[in-house]
Amino acid sequence: MPRLQTLIVFALLPLVFGCTEGKPPQSQDWSTATGAEAYERLWWKAIQDGDFKNAEWRLASMYTLTTSTGIKDRQQAVQYFQSLNVTRVDLGELEVKPHGSDMVVTYVATVQTKSSPAPQRFYMTTVWQEAKRGWIAIAHSEVPAS
Repeated sequence: MPRLQTLIVFALLPLVFGCTEGKPPQSQDWSTATGAEAYERLWWKAIQDGDFKNAEWRLASMYTLTTSTGIKDRQQAVQYFQSLNVTRVDLGELEVKPHGSDMVVTYVATVQTKSSPAPQRFYMTTVWQEAKRGWIAIAHSEVPAS
């Protein structure tokens, strides 16, 4: 009987010690991001947090934004995103399509702003390009989802 108890104890030890959680995962930042999905999420987090300096730094000099109100250059795009006053962005149905040094990210975004508390859905596409200073967005398009 003592041998059976010892065997049971040793059999249960890995379960007891193997189920500890350890450290919670660190939130990802630009230096540890590993792909276009992470860049897209980090970019929207910067917009939501009002970190427009960092968000703007991630835009190429020839960045182009297309919305239902027209086409905007980089500076106009920054003003547009600032004016949204985003309080929450949820990304779903996200797909990444690599093409050489570019990544095309498509997704459905649910965006909530201070001026419009009801969430709005958009179909979005962003093109990310690898550059010397890291990944930068070169184009973004958003169309209201019906």
